Amino acid sequence: MRLKAILAAVLSVPLGVLLASLGHAQQSLPVQATTAGTESLQDLAKDTLNPFAEFLKVPLQFTTGFGVGSHDRVGESLNIEPLQRFVLNADWDIFARPSLNVTYAPGPNEQFGFQDLQSSFFLSPAKAKTWIWGVGPIFQFPTASSERLGTGRWSAGPTAALVYEQGPWFAAILSYQMMSFAGDRGRGSVNQTYIEPEVSYSLDSGWYGQWDPAITYNWTADTDNAWTIPVGVDIGKAFRIGEQAMSLQVGGYDYPMHPDGAPQWIVRTQMTFLFSNRR
Repeated sequence: MRLKAILAAVLSVPLGVLLASLGHAQQSLPVQATTAGTESLQDLAKDTLNPFAEFLKVPLQFTTGFGVGSHDRVGESLNIEPLQRFVLNADWDIFARPSLNVTYAPGPNEQFGFQDLQSSFFLSPAKAKTWIWGVGPIFQFPTASSERLGTGRWSAGPTAALVYEQGPWFAAILSYQMMSFAGDRGRGSVNQTYIEPEVSYSLDSGWYGQWDPAITYNWTADTDNAWTIPVGVDIGKAFRIGEQAMSLQVGGYDYPMHPDGAPQWIVRTQMTFLFSNRR
């Protein structure tokens, strides 16, 4: 209980700053574009998952990892990954997606604090409908608050995503290749492939089910510790409170392949706020 109280207190600082920024961003939009009132609940459910949706999206994902380390301890983390669309011209949009993680890593040598900050940028065609794609760079900065929670390296690489949306179905795949180019050479290099396939089915009521594993391969690790492969599902619902569109989902994933010391399975809960930002 004490750990969770400390976690809540520390997380209230970046969350307060983030929500204040969102309030300013929402006020700067035209009045008719500040809500998602014209979207059906089924469309909102798909927009929650779409990396190229015409929304300012703010997902807050809390993950609890079980079976961490040799003593099967419990670790916790919060991921804040807002998505903002910027209109480049009539034909192209740019999507920016920073990713901030606050993590508790259990003992021995327990740590609590920030992980390395990531930021992705996608150039995407503005008029695409059924099939939507985006490409761009991803950057990772050595901002971790302790050595155990970060890489100590500056890293970058290409990222891309492809989305298919038709009726109640939504499918996507997002991938990047991250490699270090500067920083503390004593920490070792970063060379990681990330692949995130996603398939979901949404009902008219806003309920949806999805398969969304985050698969990674670490090229610098030995074969037994290179793969991270989760297996599981999420269930969620899109809804409105007044004029505010949002969604809530929960899921569980087992890790048949994972590095030594990593969680053996996780439970994750995500709440997403959506602020319309159409052209």
